[in-house]
Amino acid sequence: MATQQLTIPMFPLNMVLLPGETKTLHIFEERYKQLISDCLENNAHFGIPFVYQKIVGNYGVEVKISNVIKRYDNGELDIAIEAVRVFKLVEFLEVLTPKLYGAGLINYEVDFTSSPSFILQELTKEYLWHSQQRTVPIDAFDSANIYAIARLIELSSLEKYDIIKAATLKEKEEFLKPKLKLFIYLIKTESELKEKFILN
Repeated sequence: MATQQLTIPMFPLNMVLLPGETKTLHIFEERYKQLISDCLENNAHFGIPFVYQKIVGNYGVEVKISNVIKRYDNGELDIAIEAVRVFKLVEFLEVLTPKLYGAGLINYEVDFTSSPSFILQELTKEYLWHSQQRTVPIDAFDSANIYAIARLIELSSLEKYDIIKAATLKEKEEFLKPKLKLFIYLIKTESELKEKFILN
């Protein structure tokens, strides 16, 4: 289900961020310099809809500007952003006249605040143990959401897009479980091969 509908500035990119994830962007196009300037002036957020093969997808993430890292003499900027919420793009306008940049009418995704299932939590703990040799407290993920777990593993933008467009918590979990199992298997196999190499 979706919550309220509203229009926000859009910065389409071939990139997907999960809520809570951070990224640095270099802003050089005039339209996006204007977008960032407007957002900074109004303390506003903007949306990043996922662009794949030059097509703007139906889903994206609202982000906030957490820091202006550097301003260049020619007006270009380096900024740090943080993903806030997933949205579904209802309508996309490439140029919001008289502005140079575009905008989109969006529906926010319902907040997935409930704890991940016991099975997913256990898989995540096993993954962290094998990948980082980290013992994780039994209640480590009691207050975490699905995206906090998804951020722990290396996923491509296409894989992240599959997660954000999944409509229910169950669908998101069913996407992540086999990924975690595969990573665990690969790490264990690599470790076993190294041990055999050393023994030989």
